[in-house]
Formats: sequence, structure tokens, C-alpha cells
Amino acid sequence: MAPRAAAQLFGWPQLNAALAEHRLTPPRLRLEQAGRDVTPGLFRSRRTRRGPVLQDLDAAVLTERLREGATLIVDAVNEISPALQALCSSLSAEFTATCQANLYACWGVTQGFDVHWDDHDVFVVQVEGRKQWALYGLTQAAPTRRGRGAEAPPPQTEPELVVLEPGDVLYLPRGFWHAAVGLGGPTLHLTIGLTRKTGADLLHWLADELQVEPGFRSDLPFEAGDAATGAALGGLLARLQREDPAALARRYRRHVEAALPQRPQLAFPHIGGDEPLSSDMRFVLGQGPARLETRQAGPVLSWRGVEFTISSRLESAMRRLLAGEPVSIADLRAAAPAASDDQLQRFVGELMRRGALVPQGAGGR
Repeated sequence: MAPRAAAQLFGWPQLNAALAEHRLTPPRLRLEQAGRDVTPGLFRSRRTRRGPVLQDLDAAVLTERLREGATLIVDAVNEISPALQALCSSLSAEFTATCQANLYACWGVTQGFDVHWDDHDVFVVQVEGRKQWALYGLTQAAPTRRGRGAEAPPPQTEPELVVLEPGDVLYLPRGFWHAAVGLGGPTLHLTIGLTRKTGADLLHWLADELQVEPGFRSDLPFEAGDAATGAALGGLLARLQREDPAALARRYRRHVEAALPQRPQLAFPHIGGDEPLSSDMRFVLGQGPARLETRQAGPVLSWRGVEFTISSRLESAMRRLLAGEPVSIADLRAAAPAASDDQLQRFVGELMRRGALVPQGAGGR
């Protein structure tokens, strides 16, 4: 990545503006030093006239602790950076995963965290300055915090040392042991984390789905012996074998997409009422997982787990939207001349109401 492109995601100017314009409080904003939380005392409490107590960041205390070697951490900075939010949304859509970007800034030769591993994949983007990463490798493939990987010590080997310069990107798979240290001077990097679904997650979801079936709600007959219990389990497993794997995968994907965190994408002043939309008003597809599927009943637009059956005449317009191109109501009218203005207005209005379509320039793709 070019250094300038990295800086445009979230650099020093954006950090200064975020601290001045947003009320970032713990645990979203915190300080770490040598594996310890040194945030206490960073905020001053202030009671407002109406009663609520607000936490004001003490700039003097913050700069002093940073001078002493603390690392500043701000979570979810993608929520206050349009460029970073667009990147995270694209990654989330590509991998059907939760995606969040955190910021780390430090000054001098300092280390915020001890050697550790994360329970999600991480892309490290070095934005400003230089930082050295010690890479130890895996103790266990794809560990989870609920599994035994959380108990394992780091590999007892000499780490590989990698120095990141502005624009460099480092990929750390889930479970990869690592530690980072500043090399002097100010340094700022982003960690873009992807939390993906596992086979165990699917089984948890499937267990809830099967609660609607009496056979899966019935008690297991342990009192009748292992043979009887085994026969009951055999019946349940036979029922699962009748599931179409592709259809099951589609249902689970839709469930995951619908549950992904979503920042509001509104189309104010339009709120889905009766006001007519201009024919030359251009729309783009809202951020989030989207695809166009061909079904027996016709094309289906899937967006964030919600499916819209559309006319085959509008398929080319939908593919333009999926490619990131804007489309106007006039374009839809040209594609489907038999549709009335009222039908097109209601179609677009419904997609806008759900956030699938947003006016161009209002934060879509």
C-alpha cells in the first residue's frame, strides 16, 4: 500500500480531530504500557446541569503518559473514518465476517502488550513511523478462546523480526503469537480485524434452528440404556443427513449477514414516504454483503441477508449497482418500460427504507 493511501485511512490529522470532536471514553479509548492498563486518571468527571456525569479527556495527563512510554489505543476507528469504514465494509462483505479497525499510537522505544495471540485474523497497516514486530508463529491451528489454545504458552523459539515502514501491511492469522515495539519517534498503525465464522458456530446456530422440530426437543432416553439412546441419536443424525448442504449454507450465510454490525445509512430528507423521487436522482448500493442470484422464480438480490425478488428486466441495472456504478430511476424506467412510475417509485423507496439503496454521495459503496 502506498504510504499516502495508508495515511488517508486514518493518520495524525484524523486522530487529532477524533479526540477533539468525539467523546471517546474507556474501554474504547485506553492506554497500555508493558502489558498493563494505565488508563485510570486519564479522564476528569464533570456533572452537567441536567445531571449526567461526563468524562472529559485530560490532554495534559494523556501527553505525559505517552511521553512516559504508554501506547494509545482507540477501538473501532472505522466508525469515524469514511475511507476506513468503506474498507472494513468491503472486507466484511467479502468474507462474511465482522470487521473492525483499531488504532495504536506510541512515541519512543516502547511496547504496549506482551507476547500474545488474537482470536481473529488481523491485517496490520503501518500508517506513520516505524515499528518492529516479533513473530513467533502458531501453537495451535485456528485456536479459539473457548478451546485449549487459550492455555498454551507461546512457542519457545527465537522470533522472526520484521520492521514495518509507512504503507507496509502485515497479515497475522488467528492464533499467531506476536508482539510489537516502537523504534523511536512517533508511530501509528491500524489493526483491521476479521472475526470469521467456524464450523462450531454453524452447529450452535443449527441447534437453535432445530428447536422447532419435536424430535430434537425430545428428551434423550438415557434411562433406557446406551442402545436406546444410540438409536435415538441415529434418528437425529439421519434427519440431518437429509439436509441439502448448499441450501443449509445459504440459510446460514443469510443469518450471518443479517447479524453483521451495520452503521446507519440514511437517505434524509427522504424517509420512504409518499414524496416523489426525481427521475435523475442517482443511487448506489448500500455497504454490506450483496449478491445477485438466479433462482427459478427469477433474479434475487441478496443484501445483508434480506432477499428481494426483482424483474429479470432489472437484472442488468442490479449488476451495475453490484459493480459500484450509480443507477437512476430513469435508468430503471428504460430497463423496464412496462413498469409504471408508481411501481418504480415504490420499488426504489422500499430498497431505500431498508438501506439497500442510498443516494449517491450519502455513504454507499
